Amino acid sequence: MPSSAVKAETPEASPQRIVDAVGFLARERACSMAWLDEELRILQQFGPLTAELGQGATITSSLDVLLGLDEELAALKLEPERNPLAIPNVLPPNARSRGERMTLTIYWIADEKRYLLLITRAASFADIEYRLAAEVRARAIAEAEVAAQARVVQRINQELASANRDLQEFASVISHDLRAPLRGLRYAAMDAKTALGQGDTRKAATDLDSALSLARRMSGMLTGLLDYARVGRKVDAAEPVDTGELVASIVESIASGSGHSIHVEGEWPTLVTVAEPLDIILRNLIDNAVKHHDRQNGCIRVRAEQEGGRLLVSVTDDGPGIEPAWHEAIFLPFRQLVDADEADGAGIGLALVKKTVERFGGAIEVQSDPSRARGTTFRVAWPLTLSA
Repeated sequence: MPSSAVKAETPEASPQRIVDAVGFLARERACSMAWLDEELRILQQFGPLTAELGQGATITSSLDVLLGLDEELAALKLEPERNPLAIPNVLPPNARSRGERMTLTIYWIADEKRYLLLITRAASFADIEYRLAAEVRARAIAEAEVAAQARVVQRINQELASANRDLQEFASVISHDLRAPLRGLRYAAMDAKTALGQGDTRKAATDLDSALSLARRMSGMLTGLLDYARVGRKVDAAEPVDTGELVASIVESIASGSGHSIHVEGEWPTLVTVAEPLDIILRNLIDNAVKHHDRQNGCIRVRAEQEGGRLLVSVTDDGPGIEPAWHEAIFLPFRQLVDADEADGAGIGLALVKKTVERFGGAIEVQSDPSRARGTTFRVAWPLTLSA
């Protein structure tokens, strides 16, 4: 066998594969082809590179580079699993004047019982498949970019829907929950004015104190409402957070001087998460357990454990408990189970906690029934990995 004859490093050809490849090369003006019978006589030829091959003549008489390859060509028929015979760097007769180098590739097409000769400028099928693979890859990249943009649009739509819900909540809160303290503030101011007109400075001072108290309460409610509205995903701000250090700092700031004992238990891992929302959740739950306890020396337990893809955090107190009928209402803005004049806070804490937990893909639940036992447990499921 001449040293120029090599076996092409391509998979076994099928008729459809050959047709597809030829069509591709023809479109690129880089291929010509010819059908040969079992005796290697030229039956048909297509394309300019085979124009000078004589129909009916043997291919070896037109392309002397094939002389001496009879056994290799016969082997293609006897062993269909063999790779096609490829001969690179050939100068076909009609290309010699231009010095164009070609590749001859010969297949045995068992279904047709004849040979197929390809003369290509583009080289081997490996090059063709590389180009096709590049096109497929480019298309896959484009489709991935479209899918990513669709996800961005979907997330933006979800955020817009959430913003619309927030606006509706704002309208409801402002029209209802803020109206009562505003009305009380007006009445207190009118009473103080009347008392001053009557020379009753003691009564006027008392009324002004009531007005100041109501003003502070409104300010707290507005601040809480703004905090509630600002809760967002902000996943881009995620960073390693040592949850053990986080809960320890919260407990230290709340327990100091309260008279209550707060115990941290379980496993608190370091997570790649957003610290501020997790701080809001833990601080509000622990602070509520202290503020709404009916004893001066209550006990609060804060526990964490990992389960699946979540960090499960529970805050348990031995306080008076919460009636089951109130379990849903306590998570609404400005809903308090004590008299507003006695409440220490704006009534936004648990609503803020619930919104924060759910906005970051978590969940919260409360367990309490004073008719059976004292105490309340809030359980939070926080994702170990934040989604975009």
